[in-house]
Amino acid sequence: MFRLCLLLTLCCTGSWSIEVEPQLELVPIIKSLVEQKNDGSYFFAYEGADGSYREEVGIVRRSSKHMRAAVDEDAAATDDDVDDDDAEAELEVSGVYRYIDSDGERVEVNYVADKNGFVPVGTNIPKEITEVARNAVKSLEVRVK
Repeated sequence: MFRLCLLLTLCCTGSWSIEVEPQLELVPIIKSLVEQKNDGSYFFAYEGADGSYREEVGIVRRSSKHMRAAVDEDAAATDDDVDDDDAEAELEVSGVYRYIDSDGERVEVNYVADKNGFVPVGTNIPKEITEVARNAVKSLEVRVK
């Protein structure tokens, strides 16, 4: 009887399979560009062999007071000089990314982000969300003016 129980136990445990997570396949990058400017502005883009893509531009905007001071500076000054007035600088970011979802559909999102917020527009983002974000940004712009 003991041998029968042992045999049944071994047969049952042998038939259990241990699930192993599938290993993710690395996607080769087929194109990559990066540019960094001394004022903090930047650009980057990359594209994967699977059709995924991302591009982003960040532009540092300085106040008009800061721009007038920069014009008045000595001609020997370079972009490498660090200014204590960086509190007047604002970063505006815009970009796009795309990928193929699990259903084989191409998803693409464009976005803008600045001092007023983040506004995404995309094939997978309901129009209502985009409109709410745009209206919020417009509301903030009216208050600032």
